[in-house]
Amino acid sequence: MDESRVLRRAGWAGAASVVLLVVGVALCAPVGVDDPGVSDAALLKRLDDGAWQTAAGIGLPVLGVGIALLLWFAVGLRRVLERLSGGDPLAHATVPAAALLGGLMITGVSLSVSSAFTAWSDEFTLDPDTARVLGTAGLIIALTGLTGGAALVAVTTRIAQQARALPTWAVWVSYAVAVLCLSGFWSGGMASVAFALWLIGAVIGVLRAARQTPPAPAVRAQGAPAPEAARTPPAAATD
Repeated sequence: MDESRVLRRAGWAGAASVVLLVVGVALCAPVGVDDPGVSDAALLKRLDDGAWQTAAGIGLPVLGVGIALLLWFAVGLRRVLERLSGGDPLAHATVPAAALLGGLMITGVSLSVSSAFTAWSDEFTLDPDTARVLGTAGLIIALTGLTGGAALVAVTTRIAQQARALPTWAVWVSYAVAVLCLSGFWSGGMASVAFALWLIGAVIGVLRAARQTPPAPAVRAQGAPAPEAARTPPAAATD
């Protein structure tokens, strides 16, 4: 297996995941009720808007693909951390941490936009208070997913610190991002931005590791003579 190619693909999967997660959240945000103080009339108009409903219907699959790519990236990041640490079991926490982040994020967003999706049916009458409760619950669940992001950042930073693979300032900035993610609900959205920036840095780190990994040697076909044997003339026949 070509380790360099594996890491390079995982790195690009991580870069694509950042883009798709941002696009998916942006498409779903207009019909998400994250401000309970919005008037009933404005809230109902937003939830019953066909264009925004369609955008949210596109945004959820985009978000799902972004989360799948994030898990792919987490696998590549784990390989890099295992190589840095010499096989530290702590590196295995990266994939569950990414799964926790992605699972709670898509659950929260789905809950937040559920009122708008249900409004497509003529048999359902939108209730502003129900939409507020669902939207607030979705926001809380999605931001709670940042605990997975905090674990991902902390594990990566700890192993990189032990291997002296990061400068001191980058280590402390990463720890600050982990703490900010733990208090995501009270950060006013700053934790999500900080984690996205950290993730971009991690993607760059995996791509650099891929460039520094030597390519796998070519495998000789079964039954083919070794290069040395191919260059050696046959021995002279003896009487």
